[in-house]
Amino acid sequence: MNDSQKELEINKKNREDYEKLMKESSTNLDGYWDKNNTFVKLLLLILGIIIVVGVIFFLYQYSNI
Repeated sequence: MNDSQKELEINKKNREDYEKLMKESSTNLDGYWDKNNTFVKLLLLILGIIIVVGVIFFLYQYSNI
């Protein structure tokens, strides 16, 4: 076996080990912040309302100076 074939085998083995490690290290919470999740939608809606109200309040205060 020549050097290039040995390197290819080593790279292949390292790649398989890496993919196995990544698969084993993932947790159930990796996909928790799904955009279709009801909790996330509610949280984003509340944050959006706070931002809009804050901008309106700021513009109102700025226009009364």
